[in-house]
Amino acid sequence: MSYKIFCDESNYMLYDSSDLMVNGAIKIKEDKVIQAKKYIKYLRHKYNYYIELKWTKLLNKQWNFYKELIDYFFNNNFMQFRATLVVKKNSANHEKYGRDHNEFYYVVYYYTLRNLLDSENSYKIYFDYKDTIGGVRVKKLKTILMNEGYKKIDFTIIHSHESQLTQLCDIFVGAIGYASRTDIPKNSIIKNKIVDYLNKKIQESCESNCSIYGTKPWEKKFNIFRWSLQ
Repeated sequence: MSYKIFCDESNYMLYDSSDLMVNGAIKIKEDKVIQAKKYIKYLRHKYNYYIELKWTKLLNKQWNFYKELIDYFFNNNFMQFRATLVVKKNSANHEKYGRDHNEFYYVVYYYTLRNLLDSENSYKIYFDYKDTIGGVRVKKLKTILMNEGYKKIDFTIIHSHESQLTQLCDIFVGAIGYASRTDIPKNSIIKNKIVDYLNKKIQESCESNCSIYGTKPWEKKFNIFRWSLQ
């Protein structure tokens, strides 16, 4: 079986605007990618939404568009989402484990991807372009995963505007991070609506108690590994 995985991340630098770090990935059967892209484009046309879909550029008037996007993900069994939510990242004692923050980046992505991968299947994994050293990070992460036995993987860096599914991943990652932030006022109407609705859908899809703040390890459809470093 062949799959594609679309990844995105938020606040991955050691000292930036938030003490939270979120990595996320949408896994989809390769033969369903065109169907998903066409449907998202259909929704864009339906709601006249032609700008890039990003958590930082949400529009209050487009609530119904965002709601239908979330529904589409949860209504189709050929997609999964996993995220690693790192809380209090600036408190990490990297010296204790003989690493630095750059190496911790790979650890977090390893936790995000490992349960989406199977050694028998093949994967094309796409990362959103962040900076000029992204290629180095991707090569190292590929080496780490291949050493763990995942040999059938291919990594590519793309720009988020090129991929509907990377943009959807951005919304999930943004909502997860926003929900857990305690350092900012939660006064965005549209962000609060998306967080509340996504939380509702996560709870409905779970086999046991879970939420946008974290899920049980065995949850398949929408899994959030909440990792506190304090």
